[in-house]
Amino acid sequence: MNTTLGLMSAKPGGRSRFLPYVEAASEAGFKRVILFAPEDVDLTRRKITGYAYQKHKWVRTVQRFPDLIYDIGHYRTTRSYQQAEEIKSFGRLPFVGDWLGNRWVVYQGLKASPEIAEHLVETKLLIRAADGISMLERHKSVMLKPVSSDSGTGINRITHRKDMLIIEENGGACRSIPIEAAGKYLDQLAAKGYLMQPALDWRINSRNPWNCRALIQKDGLGSWSFTGLFVQEGQTSRLRTHPEHGGQTVEAYPFLAKRFGEEETMRLHARVGDLTQRIAEQLELYYNRSFAELGVDLAIGEDRSLHILEVNHKPGKPFMRTERDLELYEKSIRMPFQYAAYLAHRQAAATTAAAAPPWTRDTSTCSRAELIEQIVQDGMAFYRTPYRFGAVPWSIDAFDCSSFMQFIFARNGLLLPRTSRQQSLLGYDVARKNLERGDLLFFSVHSRMHKRGLERIGHVGIYLGDGRFLHSCKAGGVVVTELSDPFWNRLYIKGRRVIEEDGCS
Repeated sequence: MNTTLGLMSAKPGGRSRFLPYVEAASEAGFKRVILFAPEDVDLTRRKITGYAYQKHKWVRTVQRFPDLIYDIGHYRTTRSYQQAEEIKSFGRLPFVGDWLGNRWVVYQGLKASPEIAEHLVETKLLIRAADGISMLERHKSVMLKPVSSDSGTGINRITHRKDMLIIEENGGACRSIPIEAAGKYLDQLAAKGYLMQPALDWRINSRNPWNCRALIQKDGLGSWSFTGLFVQEGQTSRLRTHPEHGGQTVEAYPFLAKRFGEEETMRLHARVGDLTQRIAEQLELYYNRSFAELGVDLAIGEDRSLHILEVNHKPGKPFMRTERDLELYEKSIRMPFQYAAYLAHRQAAATTAAAAPPWTRDTSTCSRAELIEQIVQDGMAFYRTPYRFGAVPWSIDAFDCSSFMQFIFARNGLLLPRTSRQQSLLGYDVARKNLERGDLLFFSVHSRMHKRGLERIGHVGIYLGDGRFLHSCKAGGVVVTELSDPFWNRLYIKGRRVIEEDGCS
């Protein structure tokens, strides 16, 4: 197979750690491997400046684009993440697997499957302080997680104790604030984009918190295969179990057998494999795209119930390497390259061509209220999805304001034009005091404030009721905003009612 494979990572210092990947690529049949970082890619000249492993040493080289790229990078800075995202959006660079969306989008994708939904931990968006106060009143202790971060940072636990709010940030030391200050604290997190879950105690038969990381990967036939399972055990005083936050990786079977017995451990292993398979298939269906591998973090309850905590598209394989179980680690390295070889042979590398939405519902029998509710719920499912001007039609990686409206309406059988100005011609004007849930709201933008008529319009959102609207904007991506917000209040132009009893006018 005369094929070049690219390995994209964060700035690859200490290149010796990539040798297992080079060996696995060679075993899979790739003739050449080039290691590079996102900043090494020249999209204009279609060249990559990277390192090739030749004659037992790394050699600096400039090459044309590889045939396939396997992205193994964990990008900790906004700049490196944006550079990687730009490369993945470039149509002439096929990748082995795709990225997942943020935590909220993943949750919505899993919730869409009744069989999987029963394993999900209750999850709500923190849109305003009242949301967090409500969950605290019901559960006393709440986990707060950033919607968009996949690095394990920014995770806080808050506990209501007497007249104080106890805050544990990033698994570190606790601090406390008066309960009267909780609103301000929660509003600050809400502005950054957070979701909430009950802070459940996963110290099952153990002094320390622990959970399981299950790994599922595509094999050389393009099918999902359950690679294996290991345990992440945290420190007694910490809420995080990941090795980057003071935890340790231990072999799964002895750990679980000690707590549940050997027979029950075998049954748990089989159940985890089955659930992980369903998760992978459901997310591919929901996103309408292909993934190469997924890591699924699970908690096991006292009653042996399985609870989904997190799903990652870049499971940290180095942390799988335990002293007693090297086989799992080595297999986890080989599998993606076997799948990459399958893609190369089939010439089925992923592209960024515009695709139809994951599905379009038949809403012909829906009432107007049901239709509006479905559109709004579809929109909220993509909360905090990034903003990108001129987003690719039907893409769910990022939206601009009008592509977001076009997408959520199209999922329900209602086709809108592409731009906000075109969309403003649909339906009829509605006075601000008479706005209803589902109406489209149109705004100007600073670059169009001097224009007249239709040309003054530059932004669109959907009204939710109670003075709030949902939209995709530069400040936060898909967010909920108060219509009375001074910035948007000044730019507001009009509302239009586009949904009638028989659909979209």
